[in-house]
Amino acid sequence: MGDGRAGARGRPAEARAGVLGGAVARPVFIPAPVWPGALLGRLRDRLWADIRAEAASGRLVLWLPVGFGCGILLYFGAAEEPSLAAVLGLASGLAVASVCARARPVAFALLLWLTAVGCGFALATAHTAWIAHPVLLPPQTPVRLSGFVEQVERRAKADRILLRVTTAEGKGLAVKPQLVRLSVARGSAPAAGTPVSVLARLLPPMEAALPGGYDFGRNIWFRGIDAVGFGLGRPRIIALAEPAPFSVRVGRLVDEVRQAVGARIRAVLSGTAADIAVALVVGDRASISPQVEESMRVSGLTHVLSISGLHMAMVAGTLFFLVRGGLAAFPPLALGFPIKSLAAATALAGSGVYLLLSGNDWPAQRSFWMLAIVLVGVIAGRAALTLRTVAVAAVLVLALGPESLLEPGTQMSFAATLALVAAYEQWTGLRTRPAAGPLVLRALARMGLFVAALSMTSVVAGAATAPYAALHFQRLGIMGLLSNLAAMPAVEFLVMPFGLLGVLLLPFGWDFIAWPVMGLGIDIMVKVSDVVAALPGADMRTDWVGAGTAAFATLALLALCLLRGLLRLAAVPCVVAALLLLGAPPRPDVLIAANGQTVAVRGGDGRLSIAGARSSRLVAEQWLSKEADPRTAEVPDLAQGFACDARRCMAPLPDGTKIVLVRKAEALPAACGEASLVVTAEVASTENISACAARLFTPQDMSRTGTLALFHRPRQAAGEPGTPHRVAGVPQPAKGDAAPAAVELPQAASGNSVQATAAPELRPETPSETDASSSEVRPASAQAEPDGPPPATRPRRMAADHRASLWRDQQARWAKAREIRAARNGGTRSGMRPMSSAPPIPPVADAGALRPANVEEEPTVGRQTSIAPSAHPHRPTDTAPRQSARSAMTQAPSQAQIRRTFAVHWRTVPTRPAGVQRPWMPMLPDLPMPVVDTETAGRRSEDDAQEEP
Repeated sequence: MGDGRAGARGRPAEARAGVLGGAVARPVFIPAPVWPGALLGRLRDRLWADIRAEAASGRLVLWLPVGFGCGILLYFGAAEEPSLAAVLGLASGLAVASVCARARPVAFALLLWLTAVGCGFALATAHTAWIAHPVLLPPQTPVRLSGFVEQVERRAKADRILLRVTTAEGKGLAVKPQLVRLSVARGSAPAAGTPVSVLARLLPPMEAALPGGYDFGRNIWFRGIDAVGFGLGRPRIIALAEPAPFSVRVGRLVDEVRQAVGARIRAVLSGTAADIAVALVVGDRASISPQVEESMRVSGLTHVLSISGLHMAMVAGTLFFLVRGGLAAFPPLALGFPIKSLAAATALAGSGVYLLLSGNDWPAQRSFWMLAIVLVGVIAGRAALTLRTVAVAAVLVLALGPESLLEPGTQMSFAATLALVAAYEQWTGLRTRPAAGPLVLRALARMGLFVAALSMTSVVAGAATAPYAALHFQRLGIMGLLSNLAAMPAVEFLVMPFGLLGVLLLPFGWDFIAWPVMGLGIDIMVKVSDVVAALPGADMRTDWVGAGTAAFATLALLALCLLRGLLRLAAVPCVVAALLLLGAPPRPDVLIAANGQTVAVRGGDGRLSIAGARSSRLVAEQWLSKEADPRTAEVPDLAQGFACDARRCMAPLPDGTKIVLVRKAEALPAACGEASLVVTAEVASTENISACAARLFTPQDMSRTGTLALFHRPRQAAGEPGTPHRVAGVPQPAKGDAAPAAVELPQAASGNSVQATAAPELRPETPSETDASSSEVRPASAQAEPDGPPPATRPRRMAADHRASLWRDQQARWAKAREIRAARNGGTRSGMRPMSSAPPIPPVADAGALRPANVEEEPTVGRQTSIAPSAHPHRPTDTAPRQSARSAMTQAPSQAQIRRTFAVHWRTVPTRPAGVQRPWMPMLPDLPMPVVDTETAGRRSEDDAQEEP
């Protein structure tokens, strides 16, 4: 063992050769007796030798971008915005410490990596401070916006414009927005650079659709957009006194060129071929049908439709080989000028033009900067495809946009690039091995090598991006290898080269000879996509990959690509950990959208039933996609678990109670007495909130939490096993009492009826939540029990005590309701009896499983008591004299008490956790509690909501 260390330390020549890029000699195993101790010692020596070889070769610098990215992730994980001075001081201190520790290799390496982490954290903080702008809280009324159209996107359902605002007029608009993104009717968007005036409705700031989901509002904020909304009518062209900004003038020029190129393509091609050709050349995907996009997505070819690294590489490669080949045809130029550098410079300029022509989206910008690093290396005479190039490109891209690290496209792009370059370095010898023999054999060898390289590219890139595709999109492209092998030759040899040729020939009027060849390649690609997408198992969806699995998969990928020798074995425990963490995550039983108009409840089949999906189409589809559910918001039976009318929607909950989504304000009081959970989109008054006996979710609550995910706690964790729970304040039948019959609740004029059946025996509260005095009031079955019951009967005693306490609370709420009605009617109603004459605990209809009228009832236990359909299940037939409001409020449980009881049996996970506030999150004021006014509530229509980004 000592000889091994001495040999590892005594090779300065090999270490210098590694620093200069040469090969570093590695120790060789010498045959020896295989003893466990000797084997472990030799393995340890080999690992230390590999570590020293990595350090001597300078490959540890490849881990600095990893530290840089970790610093960015730490920044976005903070609950509050960090102090810029503090993080700059931390990064500077780490840099100084690294310089001072140069004489200590291990300390120097660790401090250098920590410096990279600090630099990433500091750069992300500085970037946020540089682009900081307020998050606009939209007014309740429409606003009139005037300004210049900076960018136009023509989409399938609506056009989208980016408006550079000059004036904004509207009631309640506190701050004038600078940049607003609006959705307008399809075909009504004017050209870029046009001064317009439009009446628009601004939407609330967008956030994640569910806890842990993608934050749409963060992406919009980092792009400098102050607000999003939709136009009420067509934009009206006006004349503005001030000149258009420079960005608007550039956008107008680029838009005119894009429109002209798109028109020339459509003059030659038609149908799907024209739509995809326009998307690949000018980045306009509005005309591609949803069926074609879904087919490409299922078959694993959707990356062809998005302008990214594939297209940039093909454009740059085509230009590079055309220019270099053309210059090489003239010996004086080939011998007197660096034609390789000239070709690389031409390819770089052409890629920049293609970036502007394709719409200048962020994925295209990211690919351009990565390609620019490679081409600059070629111009400088350095090797083009190396891991160092990937490292420099990663740092540059993340420095330009730190927020892009959270984008799925960035993660998948870097994973695929890293894996492909690492594989390229490993198989360089096979690629450069000369072929010998006859011409036919050499041609076949070249063809086989091309197929092998294409297969390797598909397998490596697919394996590297699979964890991120499953994490963000819940899809696995298992047929990607087959579709890419069949379609990519057409894309590489027909689609992209002839598309580039058509653009080059367009100024001379000869572009018509290139578009048909490009259309032929597109037809081949679409045919392959349709055939592969129709294969069984092509559309594989899974939600088994979580953040932990993706993190360990990333570590395994880094170990395999950045390390050499036995050090690559570090990927094995990472892969094992990723496999162990595979599995479906905990799924919420209830999801409530932030607008209060969309609610999802998990049914008995394990799938979500969503009411109000059209009000938040994007949110509903995010919920379904997160669970690998192929349904969309337009599915007719998406709300099959709800029974709805014009005023409300009702659905059963796992604990035997039900949830009500209130659509009309007048249905709120009745809903509070029928369900344990009530959701309303109307702003509730203080009076209605205090009188509600259910857990009420109002816009005041949702504006601070965002979308809520509710998880029902196991019954054994909160009380007696096997009995469901009701929120405190709802009366429950005594054990042994008659189970109520099914009741038909009164519905709206639509004629639909809803039935409520009795749930099984209800589980009591915990002893700490039971009033001590409640033991004096018991039903007959409970009073017959002797004092000091054995442990087996204590749950029954607790249940009886709790039911008595709930009944007193319910009586207090009835008194409060009578007080409110009497105050509104100017006096008491006749025919009332004293409250003291009410029975101790009558059998009442429990809020059991709610179902449509055509669904068969579940059998109930015990005898049934008939209840009139028009009678409220929680209200006596006649009421007591009026009590004072103060007395009723003292006896009735408050919303705070109901929330505490609710928290015992339900776990609530908000999209925006309490105490988290970042610059891209809206600063919400303390909202008042205005009385519900259905005339001025300012709700969005279903069609308008579909135009949300």
